[in-house]
Amino acid sequence: MEMELPKITQPIQAEFELPLSKSMANRGLLLAAIFPEITLTGISTAKDSVLLRETLDAYAHGEVHVGAGGTTLRFATAYWATREGSSITLGGTTELNQRPIAPLVDALNALGAEITYANTRAEAPLHIKGHQLQGGSLHLGHVKSSQFVTALMLIAPTMRDGLRLEWDSVVSQPYLVMTAALLRSAGIPVTLTKYGVSIPHVEAVDPVQLVIERDWSAVAFWCEALALSVGGSLTLPGFVDPSNQGDSKVVHYFEPLGIGHKFTEDGLVLSKKSVLTPGHLHYNLQGEPDLAQPLIMTLLLKKIPFEVHGLETLRGKECDRIAAIAEVADALGIELETGEAHIKCSHYPDRFAPISPPLQTHNDHRVAMSLAPLAFQFPITLLHPSVVEKSYPDFWQHWAQLV
Repeated sequence: MEMELPKITQPIQAEFELPLSKSMANRGLLLAAIFPEITLTGISTAKDSVLLRETLDAYAHGEVHVGAGGTTLRFATAYWATREGSSITLGGTTELNQRPIAPLVDALNALGAEITYANTRAEAPLHIKGHQLQGGSLHLGHVKSSQFVTALMLIAPTMRDGLRLEWDSVVSQPYLVMTAALLRSAGIPVTLTKYGVSIPHVEAVDPVQLVIERDWSAVAFWCEALALSVGGSLTLPGFVDPSNQGDSKVVHYFEPLGIGHKFTEDGLVLSKKSVLTPGHLHYNLQGEPDLAQPLIMTLLLKKIPFEVHGLETLRGKECDRIAAIAEVADALGIELETGEAHIKCSHYPDRFAPISPPLQTHNDHRVAMSLAPLAFQFPITLLHPSVVEKSYPDFWQHWAQLV
């Protein structure tokens, strides 16, 4: 399936509601599955969240397909490992099955779980026999995905001895702060430091409703669109300051790129503002890697020299996101320096090379949404645009309000 996006030359003016945070909703869904006293203020319509809810509600015996979501698989693995008497096999798409899972499996088994690989070592599908886990203390070393730690934190209250984790380093620590905040909102004590976390065993919680915020990572694509437009403003209802989401830093990252922001009774208002052209920008996105695609695409199209570090997790996402950025840059005639955790660009051509349609979205929702604002420079064609359903099902309906 292809989608043609015409070039947009006029100022943009629109108002629409962004989806609820998939990250917060998925954490809330797992807590609510463990403690029926917990309810949520809203349910994310993102495909990943829908599949996670179905997986948590699945029959405790048999095989379950979890789709393409890394969070879905990792959270469901932790959950079913704690369900006494269950015997379930979890797997997803070929791409998901090949994504890293062994560190989580090893940690769960060390805490008393019984998880084996159904086909290939270190890959899903996983066969899980549920038990009440003993818990205790565990040292994780250098953690390459905060989702592994988050999955363990969310099930920690069910463990007989609670859970004490230590690590030498962990990427995307703001996501652990979010997890700790939700646990505390549910009345579960959490001690979180830069190098560890401690959560006690909890028998039950008092009835509570967890607040699920609007998704700050989705704001980034509208910051990108506005930054590349000739002007205008966007109103995004439901956003408040402060937020439990680390991705709320997005408005500050886009400020030197010409995006102003303010909070009103209507929500978050983004507007185009005049700024001096930056000479060379430096970013470290280790805590906010989901902002990389829209931020870097904006820097490229505005021809701003930059260095972006902290991209350790990007090559292991739905696709190799660093390679996806390099692919577009190459099509535009831009030379990048890329590594395992960084992207740099020092020079730009006088004119961008014409892009030959269609552009590949690589079955990655964030790649697809970050490519759409290229339409402020030239008409484009995207392959498989429906992949946005993974996190933002209404994206194209909202995009149509700009044209």
